[in-house]
Amino acid sequence: MRVVSLLAVAAATLYAILVGAGDLKAHLALYLACHALLVVFMLAAWRLVAAGGPATFRAMFVAAVVFRLVAASASASLSDDVYRYVWDGRVQVAGHHPYKFAPNDSMRVELRDADVYPKVNHPDIPTIYPPLAELLFAALALAKLGVTGFKVAFALLDVGVVWALLRLLRALGLPRDRVVLYAWNPLAVIEIAGSGHIEPLGMLLVVLAIAWIIEGKATRAGAALGGAIQAKLLPLLLVPGFARRMKTLPLLVLVAVVAIIAAPYALRGPWYGAGILAYAVRWEHGAVLFAGVRRFFEWVDGAPYLKGAIAWAQARWGTAETGVWDALYQMVWPEGLARVTVALAALGFAVAQSFRRGLDAAHEARLALGGAILLAPTLHPWYVLWVLPLAAAQGAGGWLLFGALVPLQYLAGEGEVPWAIRLAILLPPLAWMIRDALVRFRR
Repeated sequence: MRVVSLLAVAAATLYAILVGAGDLKAHLALYLACHALLVVFMLAAWRLVAAGGPATFRAMFVAAVVFRLVAASASASLSDDVYRYVWDGRVQVAGHHPYKFAPNDSMRVELRDADVYPKVNHPDIPTIYPPLAELLFAALALAKLGVTGFKVAFALLDVGVVWALLRLLRALGLPRDRVVLYAWNPLAVIEIAGSGHIEPLGMLLVVLAIAWIIEGKATRAGAALGGAIQAKLLPLLLVPGFARRMKTLPLLVLVAVVAIIAAPYALRGPWYGAGILAYAVRWEHGAVLFAGVRRFFEWVDGAPYLKGAIAWAQARWGTAETGVWDALYQMVWPEGLARVTVALAALGFAVAQSFRRGLDAAHEARLALGGAILLAPTLHPWYVLWVLPLAAAQGAGGWLLFGALVPLQYLAGEGEVPWAIRLAILLPPLAWMIRDALVRFRR
């Protein structure tokens, strides 16, 4: 216990140093050095907790909570997403529908302030966040919480993820010391408590859903997965695997939860923000596999032939409504074809995992979510968080290494991530994942 306590003090000191540094983008060398040391402390604590007793475990858990509270006191410098969350919450408290207008729309003029509005990212685009996330933003704004209050709330949700991970480990019959690989993971602490990302809302529900489906509590699992889908859309990829394990009632509960959460918004206007379409067709950052797919379609250059085929189909079956045809024309360019291809590949890969024999729900979910993250056009460091609790539970070294390396993206600043950094982040973890897959196959 004494050594774990010393490690905890050292780690808390590093987090305090990062808080004191202020804008971490202006102190990237310091941030990355602290991140590397914190990864080492995490691995050391894991070994000590595995060999220690209940007192050592309690010290580790208390330290994990302290890390998050310390980090939550920092300014959100690596990402400005939390300002959009606060803005969306205040919009709702003022009686406005969050999905109807973008922040810079004239209908939102009276809500603009000097502390939050100037820092809202992409103010010309309506919000992209699903209804459950928006309900949480509204509740926190109603409690008159600002940026720091939002971050503390997300940090506490992340403590909930740690608790849910303990439950999952118990359901899988795996050693509980593996929780350290998430509880002390600096990527989770910095991106959630430090930057204030909403990820733990959905992650908590996903981990609980997996634990409950393994425990045979399918109705609870269906409700949790429905909530997770309305926190972030990514858990939609888990529906095929859960559906295979569920009977009719849990599936109906899943659908009902999705509908009930959306209802307060659907009854007053759009049930989802139009910003998600802009995100789907425009965003690209840090991707490797997607960039390769896009370059392949640029090399093939099949757009002229596909446009001709669409023109022939429109002449034969077209109507006065041109919206669908215009969308098809946009999709045949290399960028559109690449996005459709990776989306179908991610969906197909997730469905394929649901038919594999011998996979438990946690392993299946890790593969489905991980495949989507690797294929996505946009890969921000906090996206890796969706896989991190499951990687910790299963000792998936490739994903843990990915979580250790992905902050290197910040070296690119606001610009495009150089290929040298992308490959340095992806190739070592990918090699590890392939090796693990080959080992399992040979068994």
